[in-house]
Amino acid sequence: MSKPQITTLGSSPVIKHIAAEKINPKSGNPFNNTWNYFDHSSGNFRVGTWDCTAGSWEHNHPQLEFCYIVEGSVDITEEDSGIVHTFDAGSSFVVPKGLRVTWNVKEYAKKILVAAAHMDAE
Repeated sequence: MSKPQITTLGSSPVIKHIAAEKINPKSGNPFNNTWNYFDHSSGNFRVGTWDCTAGSWEHNHPQLEFCYIVEGSVDITEEDSGIVHTFDAGSSFVVPKGLRVTWNVKEYAKKILVAAAHMDAE
């Protein structure tokens, strides 16, 4: 077991980097990167940064996720209600596990994320 230590986003080593185009985009050609800086050994909790180019896609959130928009802006539409939320740099929000939404990145967006896989929506 490794010794516990503080993880600093952007300067601690990246544990995992994923770069991919969004599958079946609704608009544009969104390309995203995710850099995980912390992954709990249970697989239940991770912290990282994410960025994405312009476009929109539907997403059924597999995890409860806290987001802090660092740069750019996003519109998130709740598919069941049609409610549209706009989040600009400096905004923070939580997306419940299992919520079906459409993300729309207008030009470019970057966020800090904290995700927990095994927490149910309330």
